[in-house]
Amino acid sequence: MLTMSRGHHDHLLAQVDGLSVGTTPPDVHVVISMGDRDLTRGRLPLGTDRWRTIVKPVQTDRRALPYAAARNLAAELAVDAGADVLVFLHSAVIPGPRTLERYARAVAERDDPDLPEGPVVWCSPVLRLPPVDNPAVGYPLRKLDELSRRAPGAPVLAPGEVRVEERLHLFSPASFAVSAQDYAAVGGFCSDYAGPGLEAADFARCLRRAGGSMAWVGGAEAYRQPTEPPTPEEEARYARRHVESWRERWGAEPDHPWLTRLVGEGAIRRDANGRIADPPRR
Repeated sequence: MLTMSRGHHDHLLAQVDGLSVGTTPPDVHVVISMGDRDLTRGRLPLGTDRWRTIVKPVQTDRRALPYAAARNLAAELAVDAGADVLVFLHSAVIPGPRTLERYARAVAERDDPDLPEGPVVWCSPVLRLPPVDNPAVGYPLRKLDELSRRAPGAPVLAPGEVRVEERLHLFSPASFAVSAQDYAAVGGFCSDYAGPGLEAADFARCLRRAGGSMAWVGGAEAYRQPTEPPTPEEEARYARRHVESWRERWGAEPDHPWLTRLVGEGAIRRDANGRIADPPRR
């Protein structure tokens, strides 16, 4: 199980609690510190005798968190520790009781006849949790499904059901699994991207270029704790930098729902040629 974090220690500890009650514990829990001194220095009680815990820092600056580079480092460390199934969760995500079990089975069996040859990324919906009533007590881990809400349009699958998804733009790095071999075949995430944004769309495009596919896994649902969203100014800054990286890598202008939303909010704009540009100064 792989994650990356800065701050939000209660969220990360809740993730560990979720792992501890799962039907299949991880062999190794890799946690990448993105400029979090307490995490880097081992001040959080993440360890357990049920699995190995690895905490390592990734180079981080103050402008944006290096999610892409952190995922690649986490994958490298997990593979070095002997992992052949990589399950990635955002640090604010609590796994469901069978999340790891369902993912591991899907990766190991890969017996769906609709799956084409090539790398496969396995995903499952991430349900939204309300704010916790008592932070000192945390969430009732056996009742997360009752407390959470499913995003509109998210697939509903029977436990163990697999459904191939042609719309790769729906890929989200909040919760997904992939074999170590397939992760290498895709090439991992492009570390040119810092901060959240187009790094997931870039990964999905690399997956398609590698002849890969994405599939939903029933019964692997996970649960996301509330976090403060980026400010409009932060998102606009991420967007400008990500668009530049996209142009350099793909020789084209990106078209993504995230950018469409920011244009609609006036944080960024498209010029007469359809290129992302700064909004006019007021």
